[in-house]
Amino acid sequence: KRSRLEWQKMWRAMSKHFIEAASHPNSKVCIFAIDSVRQLASKFLEKEELSMFQFQADFLNPYEVLMTVPGVSIEAKGHIVNIIHWMAEQKHLKIKSGWKTILHIIRAAAQEGNEEIAKTAFASLEAILNRSYEVLIENFTDGVQALLAFGQCKVNLDMSKKAVQHLLQASEYLADKTRPDPPPLPPNSTLAQVPGVPQDASRHPAEHWLHILRGLSALVSDLRREVRSEALTGLFDCLQKHGSSSFDEDTWRMVFNGVIKPLFDDIHHQLQPAEQRKQEGGMADTSRSEAAAASWSQHMGPPTCLQALTALVRLFDAHLKPLSFLLEDVLALIKNCINHDTEAVARIGVEGFKQLLLLTGANMGPECWEKVTTSIKRLFAGSMPTKLMCVEATASGEGQLPFRKDDVVIQCVVQLLLIDMLQDTVAQHYEHIPPSGVMTLLDALQSSFEFAQEFNQQIELRQTLKRMGFIREMRQLPGLLKQEREALSCSLKVLFQVQGDPRMQNSEFAAQADEKLKRLCSMVLRNYAHKERLLQEQADAPTGEATADSASGHDREAATVEMEREVMGLVPIISDVVLRGLRDFPPDQFSRYAPELFPLLCELTVVNSREVRERVREVLLDRVAPLLVVR
Repeated sequence: KRSRLEWQKMWRAMSKHFIEAASHPNSKVCIFAIDSVRQLASKFLEKEELSMFQFQADFLNPYEVLMTVPGVSIEAKGHIVNIIHWMAEQKHLKIKSGWKTILHIIRAAAQEGNEEIAKTAFASLEAILNRSYEVLIENFTDGVQALLAFGQCKVNLDMSKKAVQHLLQASEYLADKTRPDPPPLPPNSTLAQVPGVPQDASRHPAEHWLHILRGLSALVSDLRREVRSEALTGLFDCLQKHGSSSFDEDTWRMVFNGVIKPLFDDIHHQLQPAEQRKQEGGMADTSRSEAAAASWSQHMGPPTCLQALTALVRLFDAHLKPLSFLLEDVLALIKNCINHDTEAVARIGVEGFKQLLLLTGANMGPECWEKVTTSIKRLFAGSMPTKLMCVEATASGEGQLPFRKDDVVIQCVVQLLLIDMLQDTVAQHYEHIPPSGVMTLLDALQSSFEFAQEFNQQIELRQTLKRMGFIREMRQLPGLLKQEREALSCSLKVLFQVQGDPRMQNSEFAAQADEKLKRLCSMVLRNYAHKERLLQEQADAPTGEATADSASGHDREAATVEMEREVMGLVPIISDVVLRGLRDFPPDQFSRYAPELFPLLCELTVVNSREVRERVREVLLDRVAPLLVVR
């Protein structure tokens, strides 16, 4: 006959005793105490709980405490979970405030790491969801946390996959505008502690979305491929499907800062060397063995990064207009991938950037293109292998490299990938790139080939680098010949295209572009003709003139080999780009170039390459000859 208030005061004292008894090392005492709580709970559940009164949560609290404190046996915890399963099955119509505590107990069972306990707890959770889905909605945060715990539970793969599907089902509920929203999150919600999410996010209409999305994001780092893939696919499918109808600009901003960016940060963190991860710390390091972390870094991390970046690009393409305000953030995220100290991730970053431009380029406005081209120019500058110039050229080549070889190799790879990306982008979307953006891209290419050209000319420095161990396994000297050729070729192609573009010719950049093209054509023709002449002179020199100094002779031979490689690499640029471009010039434009280029064309008539000589003949006949006609 006592009032509920009296029972509540009494239970505060009694529950401590039950917890102490249930923690007893004697299993019989422990089980007896747990059963005693069950009997009392059954009686209390028969009484209708008044509104705004949470006595059910209080009298089930001992079970929650016993599931989380150390020293309680697996047998005791299993017994508690069985009792909770019985209550969820037989007393579900009577439970009100007790659901919150039951969900806490179920979550603790998932974290226990015991398959039998986890299976029973998950069966209880699924029974709740199937019979009374409103329980999850009324206790949304606790329900999502319980599902997330099962997603992270390593004892059963199928259970984890089902937990992911239940999280996605909860997102479908949120997207249905005809259903009532879950109650607001508590003021002390952990959501407000998420980096990039405003402090008042717990009062934002999208608060519950963030809990689901962050839960899925957390599962992307799971070591099990199936769980990882389902979580990542589910996360971006959810954003793809419901983003446009359910998210405003503020919500998208919170999703990017609180879900997507941390997702990539975590992937990058797991891909770092073990020593660096230890220095930076992080939860992942305490929950994974070194072997598991190494396996993630080598085998699972790069594919996961590629899948995540591909999904982000597709999401951005599908919602370009509402997400255009996030372009700079997306570019910064891609930049972090490209600047990663793992080559696979750097390659993935460039590929992701390339796909972003190819997919969205036609729909981006001038302002977006300005941001993109500026980002590309900064990427070229940031990945320039300038450390190659920090070595003092010496004949002995003694000492150690003043840089990590892998870092510089990655930069060289990134330069080539960026050039390839730029070339494909211009080929597909040239007409959409504003004139100022075209000039920015040309400046980026110029910086790339000028640096490569300067380095390639320093044969002694390259010999020193080889002696010090840089790319020692290769027969030829370390060089940036491909970077120089590809950047130069791309620049020339773009500049020739600019000459036939009315937008560029009517812009303030016309004279600048014209001067760039004339200078580049003269430079490449002069360089090619000069080195061809040097090679011919060396070939004609008597063999007896070779120096007696074997080391000097070896260096001279190496320089000759490098010059031959450079000349061979220039042939396609001379014939297929420069000379073909000059041949296709309108007569009035060619006439402006003729005074400077004609002497160089004459020199090319005696080079070894038949392909070049044939192209020169075409230019002389088609463009120079008409200029000689007397009128």
